[in-house]
Amino acid sequence: MSWIWAALMPHPPIIVPDVGKGRESDAVVTINGVGAIMKRLEGAKTPDRMLLVSPHQPYSPGALSLNGARVIRGSFAQFGAPSLVFDLRTPIPEMESVSEHLRDGGVTVRFSDLHDLTRDQGSLVPLYFLEDHFNGLPPTILASPIGLSPTDAYEAGRVLSAFDDGHTWALLASGDLSHRLKPDAPAGYSPEGEIFDRAVVEALEKGDASILSGLPRRTLEGAGECGLRSVMMMLGFCGAIGGPIDVISYEGPYGVGYCNALWTPTH
Repeated sequence: MSWIWAALMPHPPIIVPDVGKGRESDAVVTINGVGAIMKRLEGAKTPDRMLLVSPHQPYSPGALSLNGARVIRGSFAQFGAPSLVFDLRTPIPEMESVSEHLRDGGVTVRFSDLHDLTRDQGSLVPLYFLEDHFNGLPPTILASPIGLSPTDAYEAGRVLSAFDDGHTWALLASGDLSHRLKPDAPAGYSPEGEIFDRAVVEALEKGDASILSGLPRRTLEGAGECGLRSVMMMLGFCGAIGGPIDVISYEGPYGVGYCNALWTPTH
């Protein structure tokens, strides 16, 4: 089996200590959840390759967008920590193989070319913690599911699960949940936010994407989320391979929902 783990992680820059500078203490449940994922991965070898799905990568309507830039530079400069910089290498031959596999499975794939991750906290934050944990990052493919419908994102995950090129792989689904949990939330308040977040946690715990696909449009639009398609892709992926998803933490500080979850194969 190529896939050795899959994780859902949130991406608030404030949980990075050099950015939060003490303010991250309001999100201690989320920080501990990230730490719990890293603890669970202790002893696991660094995957040969990784696919990171971020809602803040460039997207193409109706498609899964893969970032074809060969070398990508990441920086937390816009979040007040310019010294946090890293370079990422895209494994081009493997990206072409993944693309071919997805297309053969009926998934529409297009390519972008973004060399600078400065505005993509969806990639920056998870990569920060993984680079520290593994003492370096494996060659990584960055992708955006935002151009897909939630149903198509689920199908993309299901098709992806069968990819096997002899390398070991990890899937990292990055996404925050509702941005409207409190009156002072960045996007304002909506009662649909809490409904949406509860549904996401339940869907992950039960491995049941129908809980999300059955939500009314008013809930999906009112939640102000950015992680639905990342979650649906992970649900399709994990459901196809089998085995439970462990929801490690959930909280909604700052009016935004953050969920950490981890899947590892059972055989």
